[in-house]
Amino acid sequence: MDFTIVSDIITGKHVRKDYRHYMESQWFSRSDLAEIQSRKLRDLMEHCYENVPFYQKVMKQKGLIPSDFASIDTLAELPKVTKEDIKANYADFTPLNLKTIKGVKSGQTGGTTGSILVKRNDANTRSSIWGAFKRFESWMGYNAGEKALILMGGHVAHNRDIKYFKGEIKSFLQHRLLNQIVINPYSTDEEITKSIISHLINSDIRLVRGYSQYLYNLCQQMKKRGVFCRIPVVTTTAEPLMPQHRELFKEVLGAESFDQYGCGEVGGVAFECEKHEGMHITEERVIVEQNEDNDLILTDLDNYSMPFIRYYNADQAIIKNEKCSCGREHRLIQNVMGRTCDYVIGLNGEYLHWAYFWHLVFDSGIAQKRELNKFQIVQEAKDLLVFKYISSELESEEMQMLTENIQSRLGKIDVVFQQETQITNTATGKYRPVINKLLS
Repeated sequence: MDFTIVSDIITGKHVRKDYRHYMESQWFSRSDLAEIQSRKLRDLMEHCYENVPFYQKVMKQKGLIPSDFASIDTLAELPKVTKEDIKANYADFTPLNLKTIKGVKSGQTGGTTGSILVKRNDANTRSSIWGAFKRFESWMGYNAGEKALILMGGHVAHNRDIKYFKGEIKSFLQHRLLNQIVINPYSTDEEITKSIISHLINSDIRLVRGYSQYLYNLCQQMKKRGVFCRIPVVTTTAEPLMPQHRELFKEVLGAESFDQYGCGEVGGVAFECEKHEGMHITEERVIVEQNEDNDLILTDLDNYSMPFIRYYNADQAIIKNEKCSCGREHRLIQNVMGRTCDYVIGLNGEYLHWAYFWHLVFDSGIAQKRELNKFQIVQEAKDLLVFKYISSELESEEMQMLTENIQSRLGKIDVVFQQETQITNTATGKYRPVINKLLS
């Protein structure tokens, strides 16, 4: 049973209404999608022109008025903004009519990179985000109300005041209504692992949602214990989903994997459909631009409480020109490369992406032979990489082979190998395969 209506009443959102719109618009033509974007952009710029000091100044300086945004092409007249720009001019990004906007909430984003921004969104934005996510669920073949296991963390510290407990009660009721079992993945305690495995085996779970690396580690443990099950769908978020992840999830959980891309400031941006040919950009609510370096520039068309217009979020992605064979005409993100700090820099000036290291350890057979659980590359200095790994100890020949491959790309950089028992995730429970101390 779909309890979205009840959830909407409890939370003050209109997810079900937006979901219905998204189910219709998924088959719109490119021109129809462009028309939606133009209309919503024009309305957003009218709001900004009247209420948001930063954009009032910019538009007056450039001689722009809201009607000039009849086409999204005019968007290029506005400056790109970064997290640092917003933090430095925070009052100017606060709408003068903020108190009249329904359901405004504040939260933090940016914990992965260490630069914290207090963001805002409103009930309309959250409804649109979750309406798009429900459409994603339909692409996965997941029906609302079917039991789901959510293995994702939140903030680890709270002020335990009345507001906190009200939020906990509302969250508890919402999860119960949506038939979701939620387990925080921060703890690696054996009892937590047993509890998760028990739910997977005994609770008729139809969907698992979690971080890629956590689920990968869990499936490795299950495989060692000879525990296998049949879960229809796995969907991952916040971390890279690699082919080896998909293979292990299929082997251990019996699950088909679906990827998605979003960011904390804007929410869900793109989702993978049943054809697995890329992630469809949710162009009904987000305009995605790119610069010459494939950096993403995002405009949230729904958020009036804190407009993110031409927001440069430091993510890089490859956008395909080809249409998906499913028939939907939204543009496709082929893959997300990550952030600038997901690269290491060589003595020769070359940037090497985290995915190179992933493919290196798997293509060489070392990951399989050593039962690699996790690794992390830390660039301590321009001439020093620390290669942390959790597995059986690497042999000298294996370390030499890895070093030579890395040096062939980065120059004669020193590579130090450290066998670990634990590699700590970020404060929000996310795994970072590369930490570049020269950039982050």
